Amino acid sequence: MRTKAFLYLLMFNVQFLLFIACTGNPDQVKITGDFANLEQAEFYIYSPSGAIDRLDTLKIVGGEFEYTAKIDGEEIFRLMYPNFSELTIFAKPGDEIEIEGDARNLSAVDVDGSDDNEVYTEFREDITGLSSEKILDVAHQYILKRPRLAVSRYLFQTYILQSDSLEENIVTDIYDSLCRANPDDLELSKLSRRVKAYGVLREGRLLPDFKLETRTSAFGGEEGRTITAKEFKGTYLLITFWASWKGGSQSALYRTRRFRREMTEKGLELNAISYSLDANLRELNRIEKSDSIAYHSFCDFQSFNSPLVQRWGITDLPFFVLVGPDQKIIASGTDWSKDIEPKAKEICL
Repeated sequence: MRTKAFLYLLMFNVQFLLFIACTGNPDQVKITGDFANLEQAEFYIYSPSGAIDRLDTLKIVGGEFEYTAKIDGEEIFRLMYPNFSELTIFAKPGDEIEIEGDARNLSAVDVDGSDDNEVYTEFREDITGLSSEKILDVAHQYILKRPRLAVSRYLFQTYILQSDSLEENIVTDIYDSLCRANPDDLELSKLSRRVKAYGVLREGRLLPDFKLETRTSAFGGEEGRTITAKEFKGTYLLITFWASWKGGSQSALYRTRRFRREMTEKGLELNAISYSLDANLRELNRIEKSDSIAYHSFCDFQSFNSPLVQRWGITDLPFFVLVGPDQKIIASGTDWSKDIEPKAKEICL
């Protein structure tokens, strides 16, 4: 009996030593890069999943770099090139990730060292040159074929949830298949509210009803009172979600103010709601005053936990919702130039 126990312990130790020998360190990820047609440069690496709390600089010498980081579980890293394009990298403790590419074609980089990275490399190759609709189809098939991989959960968030053209039942079915395959994934369970809110702000939909207790603007142009969606029927409405701590927010408020002015010049009425996700009253007042917010102002100081923000599935700022006199949503999104401006220009013709 002792002999069997000794042999089992010996085999376990040998396997563990082999694991360390292969990975270098069982609680680290090692990422190496080899880029042709590149002698010296600086890349940057960060982790949107929170594996590291900083933006690290990678010194490229002779086209090569090496980077290690201590991680506790599955994480995502982003490699940022000098042209600001990015490469997503999947990592687990003990992984040795190898990146190989050509500086003249950074979109065709190969990433090896784990199933997630190899599958994602294959996915990127498969969607090259495809339309947005076709890319969604490919992402859907990849997710259903490999629901347990981290890359599938990434594709769901990046492509499926970011689209606005799928039917709600399709999105729900994909999400349910991921949940069945990963029943203990807490990050996946956090997406449930976004799945439930999918399509709520889609173009052509009726604006969901709301009831907000507005505050008196620091600029002094609007008295605090209760407003609902229905009272804006018959006029255009622009709701701008922002926060003083989020880049692009002041630009969003400027665009709101300019659009209101353009509408007035055309003899049209545009109501506006400033929906701040601030948690600091002083900063909120400062921005409202400097940007002359003389219209409905709302802030419950709950940031992304604000009930309306959660019901509508808003996860990034700034965010705009443009509504027509018939209470139907004309446009919504985070990018004014891409999502809102084309429709705004049609109104002001």
